[in-house]
Amino acid sequence: MRVSKTDVIAGLPAELARAICRKFRGRQMVAEIAEDLLAGTGFELDAVFADLESAGYLEKVRTDNHGDIWWDTTILGNALAMASFGRPISRKTANRLVIELLGRARAYNADSSKPMFIDTLRVFGSYLDPDIDPVGDVDIELAYGRRITDQAVLRAYTRASGRNFNTYVDEVLWPSTELFLHLKKRSAFISITLEDITRLTANFRTIYRIDDDRQAVPPPPDRSLIGR
Repeated sequence: MRVSKTDVIAGLPAELARAICRKFRGRQMVAEIAEDLLAGTGFELDAVFADLESAGYLEKVRTDNHGDIWWDTTILGNALAMASFGRPISRKTANRLVIELLGRARAYNADSSKPMFIDTLRVFGSYLDPDIDPVGDVDIELAYGRRITDQAVLRAYTRASGRNFNTYVDEVLWPSTELFLHLKKRSAFISITLEDITRLTANFRTIYRIDDDRQAVPPPPDRSLIGR
């Protein structure tokens, strides 16, 4: 998702709306957590959250015993949290990025040493409209699973990467992090989500399925997926 700094989202400047969604993304919190972001802006906290809820960026999760409402981002809110304000790209460039992405997906799934597998890739967003040129970033939904589940093997694989990790969690998550890095290849114009995009839009296209890839190493019998 790519937006402009001059955009207005749910009545808010785009940068402010994105900052709120980033603060709440994947975390259930009360609205007061965002008071520092609204300080000096002239916007009222309750009105802001009501507008973001009405526009589909935030949702009420629960009301606790003290009567406080806890909020979380929706799929649309998560997309806004990940949005960038960079320049758009030409359709020609976007097409090239998709072709290269598919090549990397096939190469990854053909490598039996890789601990994960890519199940499907689906594209959505402005890229699907052939009349839009230039386009925003290339929005991709990724569904993937674990090919290797043995923790000792995974630890050995992670150690073999030669990387230093700041936390134990970073170390444990390295196989999936590596997959993301491999697919993006440092492109600022490829946006990958694990969200089920069918909850956000009916306009999407599957561009890769492991079942259709003859060169791919078959996934394990228990192909539990991450993301969908």
